[in-house]
Amino acid sequence: MHKVNNIHDALFRETMSHREVAADFLRNYLPDGVLRRIRLETLAIRKDTFVAPDQARHHSDLLYEVRLMSGRSAFVYFLFEHKSAPDRFVALQLLRYMLEIWELSRKQRKARRSLPLIIPIVVYHGRSRQRAVRLGELVDCAEESLGAYVPDFGLAFYDFSPESELRIKGAITLRLVLTCFRAKNNPETVRHVFDIFRLLGRLDDDETSLRWVEVIFRYLSQTMDIEENVMHDAARISLSTAKERAIMTLAERLLNKGKAEGQQAGRQEGRQEGRQEGRLLVLQRLLSKRFGQDVLDIRTQERLRAASPEQLDLWAERILDASRVEDVFGEE
Repeated sequence: MHKVNNIHDALFRETMSHREVAADFLRNYLPDGVLRRIRLETLAIRKDTFVAPDQARHHSDLLYEVRLMSGRSAFVYFLFEHKSAPDRFVALQLLRYMLEIWELSRKQRKARRSLPLIIPIVVYHGRSRQRAVRLGELVDCAEESLGAYVPDFGLAFYDFSPESELRIKGAITLRLVLTCFRAKNNPETVRHVFDIFRLLGRLDDDETSLRWVEVIFRYLSQTMDIEENVMHDAARISLSTAKERAIMTLAERLLNKGKAEGQQAGRQEGRQEGRQEGRLLVLQRLLSKRFGQDVLDIRTQERLRAASPEQLDLWAERILDASRVEDVFGEE
């Protein structure tokens, strides 16, 4: 998974894996007719994930089990779409994951004679607007008489891209997360930072709230292209002393971590350069001993220095059997 999607995925899971946040999302965005048939207080997260590793750079997911008013068990499946551009075929992805959920359900409850209901929810936060495309729309079927053979299902699709008209609502934690997802598409817009900090300012100063302050600030630090002093000014203006102190502490930790990673990368790069230089010196010594000092002219030296470690190793091996210097640098 690409690093940038790790950032978005981490925030999505950090928040939506809390039952109360997931319930708040459903309460604010599912149609009333659906909500009346769901007992939100019974939401329970399942540990299963159905996104294949080769798709993890584009999607992540969360599965909840819930009781219906009828007493039957059902699932709410969140698919979080990372793609920056709209994916017309997201319903096809959903169908694949829903089939896997049903197969798992059959294995776990073999005596059950029916499949549980799945409510598929897509949360999209790309740069451009997107609408839900049902699976039936994707099948090329112009003949009405053949429509009975076309699979189709509804999906709850929520677009949080910058130009979307979908209003951000809910409790503060949910609004923070959704505002962050919309803001990351305009990373240089200071207004978004102040909007987010004003929401943070409405949280209490207890331990749980300070934890959310850290989660949101870490995300902003990694996604928003805002100068550090501007972020600090926004914190000072919008937040209590306790929250501002928490942000400053985290900012210092992130800075120190960045320095440490930079130093580690520098040491590693230095070791790699040292090994490369060692290979080069050995090969130069072998060439001059086998073919004479004159073989190390400027052109050969440049060729050696431009070579990869693998090429240097290959040439060193060829020296053992080469009768001419041309045999060393022959076809690879």
